[in-house]
Amino acid sequence: MEKYKPGRRNRYVLDRAMDHLKSVPYKPTSRWLFYRLLQDGYYHDKDDYKVRWSPLCSRARKNFYGEWTPDTLADETRDRIPRVGDFRDRAHIKAELAEYVVENVTLSYDHFYQQEEFVIIGFEARAMVEQFLYYTEGIDLLPFGGDASIPLKWQIAKHLENCHRWYGGIPLRLLYFGDYDKKGGKIFRAAMKDIEKWCDCEIQYAWCGLTEDQAESFALPENPEKPGQYQWEALTDEQAREIILSAMAAFHVDMDLISAKRAEGEKVTEEWRRKIQKALTPLVKRWRS
Repeated sequence: MEKYKPGRRNRYVLDRAMDHLKSVPYKPTSRWLFYRLLQDGYYHDKDDYKVRWSPLCSRARKNFYGEWTPDTLADETRDRIPRVGDFRDRAHIKAELAEYVVENVTLSYDHFYQQEEFVIIGFEARAMVEQFLYYTEGIDLLPFGGDASIPLKWQIAKHLENCHRWYGGIPLRLLYFGDYDKKGGKIFRAAMKDIEKWCDCEIQYAWCGLTEDQAESFALPENPEKPGQYQWEALTDEQAREIILSAMAAFHVDMDLISAKRAEGEKVTEEWRRKIQKALTPLVKRWRS
């Protein structure tokens, strides 16, 4: 196969995009990289995403240009749904059962039994998933992906009801993050209107970002198609991190407690893996004989 050779300008663009990619500790999306390049001046309006950047980025990944591979970026909307079995036959089960069971034991603690509030985080764009996974350890996430469906809103309302009961009536709070534009506000208000109506306990909620003050403070570029409006992807990773962590701190999320509970869960997981391995090993030996 002929080696892919982008032109000089496209090489500069791909190299700069790779620099941005390496600056974050998770897989970003193609759209997030585009906004970095837009602010760098390599592109000038949103149309360049579909017309220029997306085709260039796709070719680089498909053709393994430089450090680009098909697995370099996170998918914004889809992921594989695994449904294939784990074992070839009964003999395979006997040979691998002990290790299989041990490796699949993961124990964790629910820190909300010791928190002041139960917090859940919603955000507008599925493209933000990797970023929120990284910065919101121990918090359930709700990627709305645009207008929330009726089943999703019902599930959220019933889940919050259950949480109110599980945690002894502590306050419930939904923190929301999205674009600062008319559509983002409508998505949030419409969702909360139904969730509040269907939830049989009080829900406190807050729009945590993006706000106009945040956009001005960070000197974000306006949406080229909609002056006066701003998109979350225009934030650098550092700016997004500041908004996310500040919001969680403001609403009493004890991150030190979450970290301590994670470490405790990892310790007890290793203890039980050793115990299970010790108990299963003689059984498996008898089954093999």
